[in-house]
Amino acid sequence: MPPPPVQPGPPGTSGPLAPPGGLAIRAARPEDLLGAAEARVASWRAAFTGLVPQDFLDSMDPASIATSWADSIAAGRSRLYVAIAGEHVIGYAGVGPERDAEAPPNAGELYALFVHPAHWGTGAGRALTDAACTDLRDAGCTTVRLWVLEANIRARGFYTRYGFTETPDRTHSSLGNLPEIRLTAPLA
Repeated sequence: MPPPPVQPGPPGTSGPLAPPGGLAIRAARPEDLLGAAEARVASWRAAFTGLVPQDFLDSMDPASIATSWADSIAAGRSRLYVAIAGEHVIGYAGVGPERDAEAPPNAGELYALFVHPAHWGTGAGRALTDAACTDLRDAGCTTVRLWVLEANIRARGFYTRYGFTETPDRTHSSLGNLPEIRLTAPLA
């Protein structure tokens, strides 16, 4: 039996979402991008040490990442949501159209979801996923898909608890040729 459709936040929500725990989720502003990139670097270094080549992890530059995101957002290729705790960006989710040319109609993609490791387990990842799924549903998507490293057991568990299921689709990451698994979830 397939899982029930993902039920992201309130339908038609715009502006900041306020999940429990003092977090705020909002569409990224230009001033948020560096903080989001810093959260990405910290998360990658915590989650991927031993999985991804260390020289890549050591070379990650938040300023370069933020500039790349600004260009992508300005070009309309993706949308970014950030989690704010106090005045600090602690995580982000990137979404947009499914990049796979063979994707089913009305499929969207969760490109990335990363939370600073100091905030793992706080609900920030779930709140960001809610915002990402709401965005995709409001854009007319009926399915959300993503890729996750096969060895990233923590992330796979998170997505499974959220309502994603593994598909038979496999690929290999450009970083060290690591196996990746596609996950999918219906949107309500």
